Amino acid sequence: MAGGAGCSDSQHDQQAVRPAASADLLKDEICRLRRRMELVYLEEHSLRSERVIEASRKLDKKINEYMRHKRRSTDGS
Repeated sequence: MAGGAGCSDSQHDQQAVRPAASADLLKDEICRLRRRMELVYLEEHSLRSERVIEASRKLDKKINEYMRHKRRSTDGS
């Protein structure tokens, strides 16, 4: 589960909680949230853990934000 698709293992600066202005910032945040969810799963040993579910929800929201951003950027071209 290490890293995830398209995610590097390098550390990224923490961004303020706000809609990201670029696809790159969104991808970085998705990678960070994915790693966090993986770590919580390894601690909890259960996909049904409330902590894992909450981490998954946060990841889902960020992925949806990324998809909206990509759709807007391709619709405006």
